[in-house]
Amino acid sequence: MLEVRASGTSPHLYGDGLAIWLVTNPDHIEGDVFGREDHWKGLGLFFDTFQNLDHSHHHKHPYIYAMMNDGTKGYIPDAEKPDPTKQVLPGAVENSGCSYDFRYAETREDVSVLNHTRVHMTYKGKALKVRIQQTSIGQTKEWYNCFDMQNVDIPPNAYFGVSSATGDLVDNHDIIQFNVRSLAGVENAEEDYDKWAKLEQDLINSKLEEFDMRPAEALQRDYQRVLRAQAAEIKTLHNDMELLKQSLEFTLASMSSGLETQKEKLDDKSHDMREVSKKMEEQTAVAADVQKQKDEIEGLKKEIELKASGGGGWRLPFFILFALIVAVGGIGYNRYRKLSKSHFL
Repeated sequence: MLEVRASGTSPHLYGDGLAIWLVTNPDHIEGDVFGREDHWKGLGLFFDTFQNLDHSHHHKHPYIYAMMNDGTKGYIPDAEKPDPTKQVLPGAVENSGCSYDFRYAETREDVSVLNHTRVHMTYKGKALKVRIQQTSIGQTKEWYNCFDMQNVDIPPNAYFGVSSATGDLVDNHDIIQFNVRSLAGVENAEEDYDKWAKLEQDLINSKLEEFDMRPAEALQRDYQRVLRAQAAEIKTLHNDMELLKQSLEFTLASMSSGLETQKEKLDDKSHDMREVSKKMEEQTAVAADVQKQKDEIEGLKKEIELKASGGGGWRLPFFILFALIVAVGGIGYNRYRKLSKSHFL
C-alpha cells in the first residue's frame, strides 16, 4: 500500500509523475522513465500526470497504468506510430489502466499536507488489482477500482522501488507511507487491508488522545475555518451597510424632492399675493379718482347755487348743469363698478 501526495502550484500545466517498480535489478540507475532507466525487467506501475503529445488519446491524464517488460523493449509514452514488438505502450494491454485525478492543486483553499492519495495494489494468482482512494482535509472518499489486470507474470525475487521525475513543469511528489504485506492465507485482500488500516488508525488515535495533542495541520485547519467564518460575517455586515446606505440615500432624495415641491408651491403663493396686492393698489387709485370727481362736482354745485341766488333767470341753466352733473356721476360710477369687478375676479 502506497500513500502519496502529488501536488503543484499550476492548476493546468504540470508533470511528469511517479512510478512504483517491482523489478529484478536492485540498483537504481537514473533514466528517462520517471527518473529510472529504460528496458527494465519486471513490473512498472506509473502515475502519469503529463500528456506528452498534443492529440486525442484513448485515455485522459492524469493516467494510472501498469506495464510489464522483459528487458528488451523501450518505453514510448503516447507514441504516434506504436510498435508493440519493440515498445511498451501505456494502455496497450486490456484493463491495465485508468484515468484518475490524484493530483492536488496547491492554490485551492482546502489543500494541506493532510491531503494524499492511497494506492492499494494486490497481486495474487497472476492478477494485479489496483484501487485508489483520496483524502481531503482528513475526509476519505470511496475507493475507486482502477483496473484488474490478468496474466501478470512478475519475476521471482523482484525488488520494490519508487521513482519520480519532472521536466520543465515542476511538481511535488511526497511519499507518505509505503507498506508491503503478504497475502498468504488471505481470502479477501480488500477486507484484510480494511481491517489492518482500521487498526493502524485506532493506534494513531489512541496516541493522540494519550498526549492530548493534535497535528499542527489540524490546528491550522481550525484557524482557517474561524477566519473563513469571520470573513463571511464581515461580508454580511458589509452588505447590510450597503443596504442601509441605499435606504438613507433614497430617503434623503425623497425629502429633497418634497422640499423642492413645497418651495415651488410657496413661490406660486407669493406670486398670487403680489398680484392681489397690485390689484388692491389699482382699486385704491380708482376709488381716489372717483372721490376726486365727486369733490369737484360738489364744488361746482355750490358755485352754481351761489350764482343762482344772484339772478332771476337761473332755473334753466341750473337744470342743465344738474343734468350734466348726474350724467358725469353716472359715468364715474359705472367706471368704478367695472374696475371693481375686473380686479376682484
